[in-house]
Amino acid sequence: MSRHWRVLFAVVLLAAVPLTGCASEVSGTATPAESGTTTNAPDAGSAPADPPAPALAGPGQCVDGNDLTPLDCAQPHTVEITKAGTFGADLPAEPPDRAAVFAAAFPQCREAAAMFLGNTNYDATTLGAWLLWAGADEWKSGNRWYRCGVAQLSVAGEAESRTGSVRNILAGDGLYEFQICSSVRPSEELPQRVACTGAHTGEAIGAVRMGTPDQPFPSQQQFDATAAPACRAALREYLGATRDDVAASWRWPDEANWKHGFNNITCYAETAQPVTTPLRGIGTSPLPR
Repeated sequence: MSRHWRVLFAVVLLAAVPLTGCASEVSGTATPAESGTTTNAPDAGSAPADPPAPALAGPGQCVDGNDLTPLDCAQPHTVEITKAGTFGADLPAEPPDRAAVFAAAFPQCREAAAMFLGNTNYDATTLGAWLLWAGADEWKSGNRWYRCGVAQLSVAGEAESRTGSVRNILAGDGLYEFQICSSVRPSEELPQRVACTGAHTGEAIGAVRMGTPDQPFPSQQQFDATAAPACRAALREYLGATRDDVAASWRWPDEANWKHGFNNITCYAETAQPVTTPLRGIGTSPLPR
């Protein structure tokens, strides 16, 4: 083993991850958007006074795209609803910007997703929390609803169509059915998702809670101090052995996403050269090339 290899694995490089949250502002025409981006709102139109409350899907039901008509989750859908809510009076009468909406509701959606999926480590998977909320016209007329949900996310962070409920799907060993793997080393650059059955150098193995959105954004030293022992312990359990050719690495959210409920560090098992199958339970066997 070269000295360069030992240095890479003794001093794991850390970097913040600009995560994407997932949301849709719903008002007639669909307007999907990712967290931290800006899209055009639906065309404004006249809203009747005191409109009836919209018939929206509720917890345990599914929806397709930005159509909030309840669907049986056995049918093709993009989002399974986990929580229904209404924004409080602390938000302005005028439709708020996306950052305000996310700060107000997305932390709750994140918590609801963990409970619904049956695993707090879901940041290590391709499943993620989703938020839909009333568009400008409905907001102005007093319908200030939101719906939290869970979606299976594409590489671009979009909700993919699927069938079947995801309730408790990550319980037990279910996490590894949706595990994220990366074609690049997470200690060096943002993970690039690839199938775990193909060549990869990073495998997401769990998440570590760092705090809550209302707490100050941690420093790099604080992230490091928490992640190092936790991720290394997670790696030993994941591999079933202590090895010097697989390292623990980790990534954390940026400050904007911290305020939106992304308060976890994601741990990875990392190799210098690509492996071709997941390393879970490999013990002391040779790495799969």
